[in-house]
Amino acid sequence: MRFLASAIAAAALLASCGNDPPPPPVKAQFTWEASSRAEAIAAGKAVLVKNECRRCHEIDDLPAPVRPNHCTSCHEFITGLKPGDKQYEEIRTRYGEEFIKRYQRNIVHLIKVPNLTNIGRRVRADYIASFLAEPYDQRPTLEESMIRHNLGEADIKAVARYFAAIANAPDPYAADYKAPELGTRPPQTRIEKGKQLFLGKGCVACHTFGNVETGMSRETLEAARTTNELAPNLRFAKERTRPDVIVSWIQNAPAISPGTVMPASGMTRDEAEAVRDFLFFGDPELHPPPSGETLPPPRILAREVPWEEMKARTIGKVCVHCHMNDFEKDTGPGNKGGFGYHGIGLAMRTYETLVNGAVGADGKRYSVLVPRKGESQPIIVAAMMMRKVEEMRDHVPAFGDYERPRYPISMGMPMGIPSMTDEEISILATWIAQGCKGPKTVWGRPGINDGLLVQDGPLKKNEGCEQRPPEHPRPKWAYDQ
Repeated sequence: MRFLASAIAAAALLASCGNDPPPPPVKAQFTWEASSRAEAIAAGKAVLVKNECRRCHEIDDLPAPVRPNHCTSCHEFITGLKPGDKQYEEIRTRYGEEFIKRYQRNIVHLIKVPNLTNIGRRVRADYIASFLAEPYDQRPTLEESMIRHNLGEADIKAVARYFAAIANAPDPYAADYKAPELGTRPPQTRIEKGKQLFLGKGCVACHTFGNVETGMSRETLEAARTTNELAPNLRFAKERTRPDVIVSWIQNAPAISPGTVMPASGMTRDEAEAVRDFLFFGDPELHPPPSGETLPPPRILAREVPWEEMKARTIGKVCVHCHMNDFEKDTGPGNKGGFGYHGIGLAMRTYETLVNGAVGADGKRYSVLVPRKGESQPIIVAAMMMRKVEEMRDHVPAFGDYERPRYPISMGMPMGIPSMTDEEISILATWIAQGCKGPKTVWGRPGINDGLLVQDGPLKKNEGCEQRPPEHPRPKWAYDQ
């Protein structure tokens, strides 16, 4: 199916190529005074670095963090390891092949994310600000979504001005700034011409336009994720794209953003303008938004769920990426803070750190495994259930498009990636219902201070869901013993 979608796109693009020379690169709009531009770039860089945006995205000349703190490059490295490779064999010899395979089974997200280098050349800075204020899904086949960060209004302004300044694009916060006008609505025949070009020139191998029927199925698009994951739903084009750029982008995107996967289309200027008119004025045929959903509580399984199974299937599969232990190389934003959050001191790599709980607004620790006053579910379970509600906004698949509902007040987990499955949440809820029993044996490697091999083992009090501080004297198996 991936080959089919790629073949359709290639054939359509070859058929569309005419003899017109490619358009020249779009010239930057030098609207900034040198001192003001330098100030905006410096302020934006400070916010981007402070909020760890480089954990996932490439951004101009901002330095990337080292691999354990750089999600995407770490994931690319691990998933790219193959038997026979020097590093694969070194890790296999030291830790065993199952260690590598378990990582590779679990890592399926945050491998490919949008490159934000010079994004202000093609995306309006005022749109960047509005998107950051309340992110939503733009890419139907990309399962990941922008996280619910904690940037304040001043930080959002700094980031939007940074991307405008670095690209020499208009400052959306300038006193004389005016949002680009879309122009007069063209005749319907012109919009229809643009639609037919959009359908016939290969665009639909990667892109959707709301729920407009394109001849491609959701399954076909999803099967071709390797080539279209970053392709946006083009019903947002009129809001996110600079009108002075979109026609040249349609004609020859690599001239504007070298390295983009968007190919030169071979369209004439008039054809590209007709496609723009369709994207700006066509009807994306949206479905009604979903109503608020009340989810039933997770099912409690009629069998024993030991710690080892729960850890492998739920918190050890995803949660530990943001909730690592204090002594690890990367403690994670859910422990010590990140993405604009101060951190809640919640670590999950070992049974001991999980039952130690999190730090509340009052500075006191509480158990995440026991319902708090007025709540029916432990917060760890409630957060996983809330993520399912968030996904109505955060992941809207191809041809299932609708106006985005607002975020629920509570935040779901895990952030930015698909929710845990019903089975995985049931495993966690069952383990809690059975009394939060700890490990039966010691697991891990002595002296390892990072990753799956951090040692874990039973405690003197090895069951109970209440908050309990670390044991003293320390267990013999503990890393810090």
